[in-house]
Amino acid sequence: VADDTGRAVERTVRVAAGGHLDVWPGQSVLGATWAAVTVEVPAGRVVVEDSITGSGPDGGVDSGPCTTATSASWQVPWATTSHPGNRAALLLYNPFRAPAVADLRFIGDIGRRETLDSQGVVVAGRSLSVFDLTERIANSAVVSATVDVRVGQLVVARLQVAEGTGPTGLRDLDLAYGSPRAARRLFFPGVPGSSGVPEVVILNPGDDYVEAEVVVLHSDSEAFVEPLRVVLRGRQRQVVVLDPDLLDQGGSYGLEVRSLDGQPLVASLVDRTAPGTPGAEGEKPQASGLTTRPGTDVGATEWRFRLAADPMARRVLDIANPATATIAIVHFTVVDGRLPAGLPEIAEIQPASQARFAVPGEASATLHLEASVPVVVGLHRSGDDGRSWVDGVVIAGTAVRPSS
Repeated sequence: VADDTGRAVERTVRVAAGGHLDVWPGQSVLGATWAAVTVEVPAGRVVVEDSITGSGPDGGVDSGPCTTATSASWQVPWATTSHPGNRAALLLYNPFRAPAVADLRFIGDIGRRETLDSQGVVVAGRSLSVFDLTERIANSAVVSATVDVRVGQLVVARLQVAEGTGPTGLRDLDLAYGSPRAARRLFFPGVPGSSGVPEVVILNPGDDYVEAEVVVLHSDSEAFVEPLRVVLRGRQRQVVVLDPDLLDQGGSYGLEVRSLDGQPLVASLVDRTAPGTPGAEGEKPQASGLTTRPGTDVGATEWRFRLAADPMARRVLDIANPATATIAIVHFTVVDGRLPAGLPEIAEIQPASQARFAVPGEASATLHLEASVPVVVGLHRSGDDGRSWVDGVVIAGTAVRPSS
């Protein structure tokens, strides 16, 4: 456990087969404002998730699997520092003993931005550095960040807090890892049906001109929506606002961001719903909240999700099939319980389309998914305390990057 003051504390714990253990970092680094954790497993295998809760009864929650990647290059397509009511911080974690040195670059509403202390940032070994975006890139509707590590490797994440004082009254928090690499094809398996107006933020981290398109992957393979064309100069980003009626045109859908000239990109999907947003006919108003999801370039034939009992939440599992000519046959099993009601044992997903499955909030299990071809999977959760995307854990040796 490392904090932002340079302290690093080691602990050894044992986790029984089939059991789980909660670790509270604040108990190891008392008084710290920020903390980061590395989990090393010399024997056996575990699934590790982190969870963060905001202050107060309406402070929001977020959770998801910990990253297993360090990198010398990170991109964060979306944050916001717009006033009033938004705070954002960039978190740079060095899990190694040797120090790392990084250059930080930003794109705000008025173009590229750099601050005097953003070049040659030293992150000491086994420590966490926090870069306050709210003070340095103030009052920007969208802030994109690039972290280039000259020496060593880092883990980079972004914490976004909506304080409820803005014009929409939105109050929630969102913790998201940056993208450790850019790619020619990026997938979002499932756009939440609860979103008011979903947004895709696309960032070109390179210096060359890029043409790209946003492709809609419908659950109905016969449905077709004209792709949205995007043109980006070097080190430029663009916000693509999606048609709110897409859900009505062909049911649930996912997205693919595709580079047309081979230049790699990064992207994030932003889901914001203000308090009191009307629900579907006959349903109560939607719970407010904020969550973002980075586009992924990894498909896999085996995934696992840890489902904790959450009776007040709505959860949907989205599975996208990136293959253009092959049907994906998906098998669902449960490692430590019964298959949740509503999930079939076997499902078929047509090429270049997606499927959505409701997962009851009462279900508590470790869900195992095995597919005949690589698929991209995500779980979206919304409840009275906020909303979040939960990425699955890819089983080692089953991951590939979908070919173009």
